[in-house]
Amino acid sequence: MDKMQIRQLTLDQMKSLDYETKLSTDQILANRLFNSNLYHDARNIGIVLSMPHEIDTKPIIQQMLNSSKRVFVPETNYETKKMDFKLLPNLDGLGTDEKGIPCVIEDTLICNELDLLIVPGVAFNKEGYRIGYGGGFFDRFISQYKPKTISLVYDFQLKSFNHETHDQPVDSMIIAST
Repeated sequence: MDKMQIRQLTLDQMKSLDYETKLSTDQILANRLFNSNLYHDARNIGIVLSMPHEIDTKPIIQQMLNSSKRVFVPETNYETKKMDFKLLPNLDGLGTDEKGIPCVIEDTLICNELDLLIVPGVAFNKEGYRIGYGGGFFDRFISQYKPKTISLVYDFQLKSFNHETHDQPVDSMIIAST
């Protein structure tokens, strides 16, 4: 299978995960993240505001905010293909960008010097390379800023594929069985 086929197959699996299984698996992934040294050592953390089929990041973000972590979420310029990370002071006042992706609409601090970046993905191989949504935003960001990276992964997201030269692996993966 090529990357497009793997992406579609895995997205279908993510979207068909039953609610109770998703809820409990997301909690397991969050707890493992909160118990990791990468998380404990980080002050400025980058994370996405998730879509419904992805691991639910809102409870993770709320816990980070409650723990006095500084949370930053992507702000994407689709024209220039540049992604920066914008301070998320709380979970109120969120909007969506031009592609319908949740984002911060307030004018807040931009910080690309992150202690930890929780990298989303659709599929991952055992070396930590990922298939995202095809825009290359995270690969470019990781290549330029070199933050410590971790991904939260459902076991069925592990696939076998070859990476390309521009692909950036994550440093660590937390994997939970569904």
